Amino acid sequence: MKTILKTISALTVITLLFSGCTKDFLNKINRNQPVEQTFWTTAENAESAIPTIYSPLRGQMYGYYGAYTGFQTMNRGDDVWYILGEEVFNWQYGTFRNTPSTSSSDFGSLYTGVNRANVFLKNIKNVEMNQDKKNEWIGEVKFLRGLYYLLLVKNFGSVPLRLIPAGDDPEGLMIPSSPEKEIWSQVIKDFTAAKKDLPVTRPDDEIGRATKGAAIAYLGKALVYTEQWQKAEKQLDLLLNPPYTYALVANPDDNFNENTEFNKESIFEISYDGGFGSGTWGSETSTSTMGFVVPNFIGPSGTGGWFKFMPSRYIVKAFIQEKRPTGANTRFDKRMYTSFFWKYSDYETGLQDKKWFGNQTFDEIWANCSGKRQRGEPTYPKIDGEKGRFLIKKFTNFYKNKPNANSMYDQSNQNNNLRLMRFAEVLLLHAEACIHNGHLEAAENDLDQIRARAGLANISWNSPEDMMAEVRHQNLLEFFFEGHRYFDLKRWFDYDKMKQVLVNHHKQGAQAFEPRDYYLPIPEPEINANSALQQNPLWK
Repeated sequence: MKTILKTISALTVITLLFSGCTKDFLNKINRNQPVEQTFWTTAENAESAIPTIYSPLRGQMYGYYGAYTGFQTMNRGDDVWYILGEEVFNWQYGTFRNTPSTSSSDFGSLYTGVNRANVFLKNIKNVEMNQDKKNEWIGEVKFLRGLYYLLLVKNFGSVPLRLIPAGDDPEGLMIPSSPEKEIWSQVIKDFTAAKKDLPVTRPDDEIGRATKGAAIAYLGKALVYTEQWQKAEKQLDLLLNPPYTYALVANPDDNFNENTEFNKESIFEISYDGGFGSGTWGSETSTSTMGFVVPNFIGPSGTGGWFKFMPSRYIVKAFIQEKRPTGANTRFDKRMYTSFFWKYSDYETGLQDKKWFGNQTFDEIWANCSGKRQRGEPTYPKIDGEKGRFLIKKFTNFYKNKPNANSMYDQSNQNNNLRLMRFAEVLLLHAEACIHNGHLEAAENDLDQIRARAGLANISWNSPEDMMAEVRHQNLLEFFFEGHRYFDLKRWFDYDKMKQVLVNHHKQGAQAFEPRDYYLPIPEPEINANSALQQNPLWK
């Protein structure tokens, strides 16, 4: 069921939108714009404030997972090629030439989410209502605050730690950053608290809201990132057993198709509904659209998309290095057919070429992209002597064979959900923790599931180091263009090794990569507004 969230926050006195829950949950409008003292008097009002906390996360264009800002900065790994000549901030981030004055950072919007969570947590105690339901909502909001701080610490490192509304802080708005370790500690505290009271499942009229499984998955992820291997394994192991029923879907396409949302692999996803609201540039107003517009940014020319990215040479090379067993119905890893458009008959026999976006052949789509490709494109490896030609398929509306299916100016193209946490990630995080804990049999079981879904043969590993190399390789393939790769490289390698990896893999701008690029700089306007805030030392 598609869901719409529509409410007014008395605390911000603006209408905020989030599509990720049900119409019953969302269609709550307080037309009187009450002040804080009168708003926190009923459970209905309190629940109507929760969508405002989700809002900065799912903003159509400018939220962290919106197509215009966060989505482009989180995909800075060696798996993506940035088309030059697009927005300056786009290629600056993508080639490590950004500065503190580079526009379009999501630092401020993430703190908007944090502050709204803090306002809710302060005031919910004043609402007379069922205590179990109150605890559930507190858990939901702590989950969201934990997620905001997870994104902040991954991107910026040391940042201000605010646990009360900014207006209530005795230090005022001017507070310094807390050490990175303290931010991670708070992330873990929030996810730990969230998992206690969130439900295992949601009824149909609440689908899309955070669950206990989502809190456990993100808690496990935070523990892996902080190398607390035993605790991480213990948490993630919970999701492999009842009452949880998560599993990999057979067809990888189902994780990127609007007709297969909230499937058994999905642990947490943002729900979008292009049929609500007007406009296409997303903002927090009563008429803002709630659509998913990433396809418009990445879709090939001639499909309604603006064609800003291509697969890197390295990711293509990684996908083709291991073929499927003899007798399989395709030559390559199943995920490659989900990740890329290409002309099948160029590289394998017996597989019929497909057509997309109004029965366009790949040759036609490739030709339509020639103008932007001339600005510079990857030199893909040849396959059986045939030139490599690949375009990004993942996150496009590939499942709709209609002209201009990637254009955001037709809201029927904006209905897909963005899966943020999949069971595949749980398996790979669990495998990583198990390897560090010496539990190689459990790690092998995780990897076998990932490889089997991809259609790859069973293999054995000679050492924990070999097994860990497989974990890294499967993360690369499984989460191509999903914003994982850069952060994985950061946590796996020190600066010298990471730079060498980027150079070896022909990452754009790799020679410009410096230790400071482990983090994004805190934007200059934020420092100007907070006199106690210091720039990350690596960026001074």
